[in-house]
Amino acid sequence: MKILGKSKITKQKAKPEITYPLVRLPQSEMNIAGETAYVFKTEYKGKPVYVISLDEEFNGELKVVQPETKSDLEARIEALEKKLYTLLESENKENKNKKEKWARCDSNTGPPPCEGDVITI
Repeated sequence: MKILGKSKITKQKAKPEITYPLVRLPQSEMNIAGETAYVFKTEYKGKPVYVISLDEEFNGELKVVQPETKSDLEARIEALEKKLYTLLESENKENKNKKEKWARCDSNTGPPPCEGDVITI
C-alpha cells in the first residue's frame, strides 16, 4: 500500500436534508471514474480506516508495508543536486555584486586630461 495524496473530507449536499461526506481522489486516478466502489471500514490505533475497493469480493486482508525508501543512488544524486544548487546560488550572488563590464572597450582609449589643463586654440 502506498500513499496517493491527501484530501480533506468535505460535505456534499444531495438535497437540503441529505448530506454526505466526500473524499476526492487524485487526478492520477481519473481512469476509475464511473466504476462502482466498495467501501470497507476498520479501525487502527483507535481511528477509523477506510478501504476503497473496486472488487466486491474483497476479503479485507491487506499487507501493509513500509513506505518506499529511496535507493542509495537516488539519495546520493539528490545530495549532489542540492550541493550544485547551493553552489550555483552563491555564484549568482557573487555575479550580482560585481560591476558589469562593457562588451566593447571605450572608444576614447587615451588618458584623461589632467585637471587644471587649459586647451587654447
